Amino acid sequence: MDLSADVLVGIAGVAIALIGFSGVVTSLGRQGSGVWSPAETLQLRTLIDPSIVTLFAAFVPIGLGLITENTELVWRASNFAVFVGHVLGFTAFLLRGSADTVLFSQKAWSAVTVIVLLGTLGSSLGLLPWHQFTFLSGLALGIGVSLNNFYLLLFPSSQTSNE
Repeated sequence: MDLSADVLVGIAGVAIALIGFSGVVTSLGRQGSGVWSPAETLQLRTLIDPSIVTLFAAFVPIGLGLITENTELVWRASNFAVFVGHVLGFTAFLLRGSADTVLFSQKAWSAVTVIVLLGTLGSSLGLLPWHQFTFLSGLALGIGVSLNNFYLLLFPSSQTSNE
């Protein structure tokens, strides 16, 4: 089964919705006060960054498919695009986060991120044959990380509270 353009556009739609939700979360601030703890700022950024990567990456195979009919090249290049996007976002997360701001669920998603990054890199280099699966895993990673941070912002734990 091939990933259809409809599936990719649907995934991009979910990413757009998450980016939109971040606007709602931002406008509400911390129960309307507009005061953000460092952990909440990290969560907001980690909600937006993977969503943006997923949004743009979902359109890469569609665009490349207009240029070439070589499906091997389309999926390898698409995996490389999602790999680069998530490496940049994950690097930013690592630089922004600290022991005080990174929660357990974010650490768990970090482990998943490393696995997916290895898969997308392996697929882009032709070492793994599951190009569409690894690409879809890269898109799902962006949605999953964003949803996790959206949840953390909606329901702050005692660790993120600065009261």
